[in-house]
Amino acid sequence: MDISPSAPESSTGARVPWGAVLIYTVIAVGLAWLVMLPLWLGEGLASPLFLPLTAAMMYTPTAAALVVVLFVVRPERKGRYLGLVPFRPIGRKIALILLWPLFWSVVGFGAFAFAAALGWTDADWALAGLAQTLPAGTSVPMAVLITFAVLPVNILVATVAAFGEELGWRGFLTTALAPLGFWPSALIIGILWGLWHAPMILLGYNFMRPDVTGLLLMCGFTLSVGVLLQWSRYWTGNVWPAVVGHGALNAVVPLTLMFATADTDPAIGTALGVPGWIVMGVAILILVASGMLGRRGRPARLHGAPTRLG
Repeated sequence: MDISPSAPESSTGARVPWGAVLIYTVIAVGLAWLVMLPLWLGEGLASPLFLPLTAAMMYTPTAAALVVVLFVVRPERKGRYLGLVPFRPIGRKIALILLWPLFWSVVGFGAFAFAAALGWTDADWALAGLAQTLPAGTSVPMAVLITFAVLPVNILVATVAAFGEELGWRGFLTTALAPLGFWPSALIIGILWGLWHAPMILLGYNFMRPDVTGLLLMCGFTLSVGVLLQWSRYWTGNVWPAVVGHGALNAVVPLTLMFATADTDPAIGTALGVPGWIVMGVAILILVASGMLGRRGRPARLHGAPTRLG
């Protein structure tokens, strides 16, 4: 069985459409800032508009991708260019979709336990902090049970939101940059994806560092996650496993915060920061060692002509 990744197909030739990439980036980033502008002019992260505006921001890459594909690139097979089809091989897609929640659980809890073992953060294994936040009459075991019981619903909701990002990053942009090869395109997409988060990060979201340091930390995270999600696009042939993977990430990894103390630094104490990069790096190395990612010398069909991956 061929387990090497195949580059996304395109009908526009084997060159990167740099003009379309630039237009996509300008639209996606510009719309993100426009959507989040009320927070900058108002109460910032404390605004009651934060959640709905964040959800709207997640669809700015989709808006940019649709504009560029429909009016700039205009491929004959638009669905294939965006990674919406084909659905075969269906087995890989089902397997990966089912495995993503387990994988992100390992990444999230593994990174947190790793940070605690190294003394980078303190762990509240007794969930004393959680107990203080619960309504009267609600026990900690019951709260944990309910949290995990509703996890499938949360993953579904998070996946719907994640589609807005993935149709842009692992849909359009992965196809557009495929002629560069897997690793150069993953590097470019990971950095652009991280910088796209600037309207939130510079308000102090995720890393509590509203500055360049926060942006750099976000880029480190998106680079690590981006390699894995882009691999899923190559390995399965379309964007849907990446969509579910992104949704599962957003729903599962925050569960580790139940065990975090109030002074936990996300940069060194959670999967968002260095511990997560290390755990995901190990996963990436396993993919490389197994030949499922970056196998050199195996040509994949791209734009009707063979191109080398890795």
